[in-house]
Amino acid sequence: MKHPKTVQVALLARSPVRGHVKQRLATDIGASKALDCYRMLLLNALKVTRPFATTIWYEGSTDVWDEIAPDHRLKEQPLGDLGHKMFTALVEGAKLVIGADVPLMSMDYIYKAFNHLTTQQDVVVGPTEDGGYCLIGMNEPREYLFENIAWGSDRVLEQTLTRAADLSLQVFLLPTLWDVDTSADYHRWKQEVPSDNVFRV
Repeated sequence: MKHPKTVQVALLARSPVRGHVKQRLATDIGASKALDCYRMLLLNALKVTRPFATTIWYEGSTDVWDEIAPDHRLKEQPLGDLGHKMFTALVEGAKLVIGADVPLMSMDYIYKAFNHLTTQQDVVVGPTEDGGYCLIGMNEPREYLFENIAWGSDRVLEQTLTRAADLSLQVFLLPTLWDVDTSADYHRWKQEVPSDNVFRV
């Protein structure tokens, strides 16, 4: 197992600013609660990625990051869709790309992903219950896996695996996690995640 600081991780995140994060969730619970939720999820992502060589690929304002992530490197996300952003991070050296809104993301989960890349796997994916994924890693970035994907739909994982099969790539699927997008996810998060990590309204 390699030292954590040699594991290159890209954390894709939006700057935690009211009205600019979790907009779908905000329509149900309000912008302030949605911001607090996202901030707590982001803080967990920052905590579990701190041991690794992590770069925050951010979208939005730069002002907030010095306060909440002083130990992480910052890089602004390029223009384009989610696929282009992830592919760019991989091309620029990341081995793994993860999202910032997954309550059960952990250091062990990230380590497991990296370890499978160092064996015989070409691609490692962390599926989510909504048909997408919260983590992807590749030994050799392949743009085809990120082109013309129906981002935000329940077909993302299926389309990605089909494209990997087209290229005869070996894929390892990690345990399925879930992210917080809706009010149902929000209430599940409050009920299932340990209380010291839950935002109390």
